[in-house]
Amino acid sequence: MFSRNFYYRVKYQLEKKAPFKVFLHFFLDRILHPFTKSKKKLHRNFHQNYLKNKHTTTDYFSINTYYWDKIISKNFKKFSYLEIGSWEGNSALFILKNYSTINVACVDIWEDNNEINENFENFKLNMSEFKNKFSFFRETSDNFFIKNKEKFDVIYIDGSHESMQVYKDINNAWNFLNAGGILICDDYFYGNIYTESNDVPAETINKFIKEKNNLKIICVNNSQIFLKKIK
Repeated sequence: MFSRNFYYRVKYQLEKKAPFKVFLHFFLDRILHPFTKSKKKLHRNFHQNYLKNKHTTTDYFSINTYYWDKIISKNFKKFSYLEIGSWEGNSALFILKNYSTINVACVDIWEDNNEINENFENFKLNMSEFKNKFSFFRETSDNFFIKNKEKFDVIYIDGSHESMQVYKDINNAWNFLNAGGILICDDYFYGNIYTESNDVPAETINKFIKEKNNLKIICVNNSQIFLKKIK
């Protein structure tokens, strides 16, 4: 009934001490997958077609668009959005193109070497379509949160994938997330799922979930986890 990857991901969750509710939501997502995969393909293809006129070297985001649209549309008519880790602007482009936003903030270090500079130039070119509808901060997430005064309705965490930094990012993000807001964590199943490395996002995401009482798990899919801050 389930693929080999399903069982490996179950093993991964066991190794990373995932709460029972994480298992449950992942299992429900896989149960529903045969009935939703055609919609997922439509969403993915639609966004990929949009990206054809953009400057992108990679596209790890289009596969997530079905979930983002389903969850964001259900919870918000207009919202403020923050992302930690922007790269070439793929996720921010999806938000700006498809939703009514109050403000959109993009944070990334875009390190000073030739490869990253190319990605920063791509980001600026891609986002030029939405001039004056977003702001970007070329700095670490730690520095951003120290200076930030705004709160957000949707926050996407896709920056550093080291366990300690992920823990800092999700805790800082939670403090600036409005009640009823959605926190999206990328790469829950990050790294080699056949090993027992603890320096991965899942380890501290699971820890964070266990520590919070005002949290509701909305969805766990093959790569991301969606958490809602209860009012």
